[in-house]
Amino acid sequence: MFQPITIKLAGVSFGDCQENIKQWGCRDIGSYAVCRERGNPHDPNAVQVSLFGQYKMGYVPKHIASELAPLIDQGRFFLAEFVSRNEFPEITDTVGLTVRIVETTRR
Repeated sequence: MFQPITIKLAGVSFGDCQENIKQWGCRDIGSYAVCRERGNPHDPNAVQVSLFGQYKMGYVPKHIASELAPLIDQGRFFLAEFVSRNEFPEITDTVGLTVRIVETTRR
């Protein structure tokens, strides 16, 4: 059984992730999709976190994705529950997202 884990997403500074986190990274959203990204040239175990499968928020860090990817490949389902948006305006305009990865029976 997969034990829920709280993580900070990786790759949040790439593509539209910053814009998406600023718009959709909030408690009202509740949870995000956790999906394999097969064919990712940087990580064969890449696991993406997105809203509606359309708005990429970031990635599960590699060391956790290497454990999570085989479970997804076996047909198990996971959600990323919102924990917090990470902001440090005095340092940078970059935002991050902390989520809790949980196993679910729903798609």
